[in-house]
Amino acid sequence: MDALNFDLLLPILVAHFLADFILQPASWVKNKNELGIKSRYFWLHIGVNIITLSLFVLPIDWHMWPVVMWVSIGHFILDTIKSQLFDPKKRKFSKSDVLIFIADQFLHFAIIVIVWLIYSNQLQLFCDTVSANRLNLWALSLAYLLLCMPSSVLIDKITQVWNNELIGMKEINGLKDAGKWIGIMERFLIFTFIAINQISAIGFLLAAKSVFRFGDINNPAAHKKTEYIIIGTLFSFSIAIVIGLIYKFITQQP
Repeated sequence: MDALNFDLLLPILVAHFLADFILQPASWVKNKNELGIKSRYFWLHIGVNIITLSLFVLPIDWHMWPVVMWVSIGHFILDTIKSQLFDPKKRKFSKSDVLIFIADQFLHFAIIVIVWLIYSNQLQLFCDTVSANRLNLWALSLAYLLLCMPSSVLIDKITQVWNNELIGMKEINGLKDAGKWIGIMERFLIFTFIAINQISAIGFLLAAKSVFRFGDINNPAAHKKTEYIIIGTLFSFSIAIVIGLIYKFITQQP
């Protein structure tokens, strides 16, 4: 099976991220969120995006002007919708802002990929590639899904007996849900290291986390909390390693 050609996709992505982040000051974003399409910076940003995209795509092949047109139209539509979702009266940053940002960038990427596949005549090749690797994709999706909330719930239930001992300890509480997200990210990293056959990197991750917790060991008042964190970490690592090995067995990867 032929491999996908990314010669057109990469310049489009470079142009997008350059125009959307590097060439768009925070003051523009703030003004856009407050005034929406009435903001002059909204239209200035659209213009910068079109110019940047043109400079990166048209020199490759000027016949690709429809790529610039459709990606720019998609960018305009998404930015228009996003400008209606932000509350200009809201002063604090919220989780909804994060979700809007992630959804916005995902849709930008989706539009770019669709346009790239159509105008590089690789849509059928892409579908064939996905079809040929659907087992790997499903296994990969299931693995990352299991490493997320299900694993967090399992670890929470397993360590509940030790967590009960910490209740009432007069210490400064950590950031809300920070431990849960640290665990999810470390499991993602461990699984990824196993999937790409870089198992030795797991040792560096464990060593790095141990260094951050070293100060707690010297504090008698935090000794129980340190042991609790170590137990949770080992459970987290074990789950990620087991899921990684199962993934490699199912997909028959070396």
